[in-house]
Amino acid sequence: MRTVQFAKDSSPIFEKAGLKSFEDLFNYSGGVTINKNRKRDVVAFSLDADDRQRHFFMKRFFSPHYKDMLFTFRNFGRFCSQAACEWQNANTLLQNGIPTYKPVCCGEETRMGLEKNSFFITEKLPGCCLTDFIRDNWSTLGADKKEELTASLGRFVRKIHDARISMPDLYVWHIFMESKDDKCDFAVIDLHRMSANARGNRWRIRNLGAFDFSMISKYFDQDLRDVFFNAYFGDDFDADKVAFCRKVTNRSMVLANRRRRLDY
Repeated sequence: MRTVQFAKDSSPIFEKAGLKSFEDLFNYSGGVTINKNRKRDVVAFSLDADDRQRHFFMKRFFSPHYKDMLFTFRNFGRFCSQAACEWQNANTLLQNGIPTYKPVCCGEETRMGLEKNSFFITEKLPGCCLTDFIRDNWSTLGADKKEELTASLGRFVRKIHDARISMPDLYVWHIFMESKDDKCDFAVIDLHRMSANARGNRWRIRNLGAFDFSMISKYFDQDLRDVFFNAYFGDDFDADKVAFCRKVTNRSMVLANRRRRLDY
């Protein structure tokens, strides 16, 4: 069984390019592959829309692992495709006022209720990846600007957590930023392991451990880490902050011991 769903007002853009069915979209060869492994790839492409071009990314999933299927079952109470998982997660974030990539189309091919192939199309985010911004600009930013940006990050992550949304892949390179009127707006990407309605503090610690691990000391010294966590806690955090931070640091060290040294 093959199905395709479009976000509101998105289908005419694709229909104009002759992209209507699952086969049309999944087999589209007009873009550039920018990321690929055995189970998925990402294709960047552009389509004409009225008097301008719009830029998209299509993530295609091929015969997913059983563990990924089981994750969707635990998360949603039913089996769903990897593309549908990201589609739903993106819409959940947007409904909670948390910026992410804009979902425009989702398609899936199933056999006996289980995913065979699927795709998820999003519109290109404005701005740039946070790691690119840091690498290119950090050395020229003043201390006040660094603190302001880091505090904004802390408040952004707290907003995600206040919505009871867990992001196990919450790393610096999964944050996009856009500067507007001397302020920074953030968006989060890579949503395939996101889950909603999270409870307790264990998931917060794991999320923040991942983020702390990705805040490499080349750019984020201890003072800036303190700025981040003070902004995250705010004035209404109801747990022991010292014990909480110790657990976050321990989780960060576990990740550091598992993975190669970071650089960006």
